[in-house]
Amino acid sequence: MRKFKAVSTFTRLSIVEKASFCRNVIIKMTNNATFSAPDVPLADALDALNAFDAAILGAKDGGHTAISIRNDCEKVVDAKFILLAKYVDRIAAGDETTILSSGFNVSRQPSTPSKDTLTVSDGAFPGSIHPKRIPVPNAGSYWWQIRLAGTTEWITYVSTQSSIVISDLTVGAVYEIQVAAVTSQGQQPFCSIVTKLVV
Repeated sequence: MRKFKAVSTFTRLSIVEKASFCRNVIIKMTNNATFSAPDVPLADALDALNAFDAAILGAKDGGHTAISIRNDCEKVVDAKFILLAKYVDRIAAGDETTILSSGFNVSRQPSTPSKDTLTVSDGAFPGSIHPKRIPVPNAGSYWWQIRLAGTTEWITYVSTQSSIVISDLTVGAVYEIQVAAVTSQGQQPFCSIVTKLVV
């Protein structure tokens, strides 16, 4: 039986994708009984992540000092989340499901890489995002839901396309997005939630 490892491939993500990935790790590890005593307290990791988010926004104007601050914050986030990945790897002892429950990725047997069901990129204008999912055959429409991270009330959008632009969001806020296809068999299950910092 193959043993899996938690990997730190998130360090190769773009800064915005990395911030979203790490925030998802915080969400999944919080109150997760399997990971009750992480080597890096989640509160410390969250503080570093919040500082990174603020630095990303601060560097949007391209100022050298602001970019340097952002880069410094990114190094702190990388260091803390690499330690968290090592902790998860130690606790999981090779179990894939346990690793995935933390939000980290696992090492996989060689295969064709699978695409994420839902990806969310920056929109063309500040305060907008562009969610896109893998098209579902024979889907008549897609139900998109978005909410502020930490809240419970979803706002729903319906489209006939497998991508949508959502505007008028709060710059600097983190949102959670999910989508479900509607086919002749009815509404399909929602995909896994993706988090996104709006810039």
